[in-house]
Amino acid sequence: MLTSEKIKNYAKSEGADLVGIASYDRFDGAPKQMDPRYIFPGGKSIIVLGFRHFRGVFRGIEEGTFWTSYCSMGYASINFIQQPLVLWNVAKMIEDAGYEAVPVPNNHPWGGTNVSNPPGQNSGGSPRRPGFSLPVSPERPYPNVFIHMRIAAFAAGLGDIGYNKMFLSPQFGPRQRLAAIITEAPLEPAPMPGERICDQCKSCVRACTVGAIPQDRTVKISVAGR
Repeated sequence: MLTSEKIKNYAKSEGADLVGIASYDRFDGAPKQMDPRYIFPGGKSIIVLGFRHFRGVFRGIEEGTFWTSYCSMGYASINFIQQPLVLWNVAKMIEDAGYEAVPVPNNHPWGGTNVSNPPGQNSGGSPRRPGFSLPVSPERPYPNVFIHMRIAAFAAGLGDIGYNKMFLSPQFGPRQRLAAIITEAPLEPAPMPGERICDQCKSCVRACTVGAIPQDRTVKISVAGR
């Protein structure tokens, strides 16, 4: 029998550092363009995997002397090598057990959503890339739906979203990349986080050298009852 515990143990043995599971109902209130239920309407669970950045890949950036370690051994190695292989193997495990699995990597160059800008009107909560694609019917989002990985990780019980919008885990703080698998397997969801990790102290605002984090402007969304 496929269980949440089996999936967590197997995913970690394959290289994931964090594994959380969310039930579909936790995405009530999510923007249409970021709602995973439009990808697999018959699904029941979303598995979120976290892959840690080594603390040391940021050292040369902090010194202003060496950026290559983060770009190669952090961003690219996780997104395009480690993460797809783990998604592949965990999805195979799920489908071998008789359930469908939709792997969702954390690289979306083909996405129809520009997640860097404020929400636009009539866009399901996130701005559309003009001319990129059209919905197949008026009630559906346009291709491609972009799962907001930080929201999914929060819904899967892996941690918190900070004032600077970065995902924070108790184990690694902001130092992880995320991916997901949508499945019809009826898995036990993880408990929702209790105390928040971010206390809204706004140290991130003061530390940002280019002033990219506003002092008094926030973005809010209701998901998983929070």
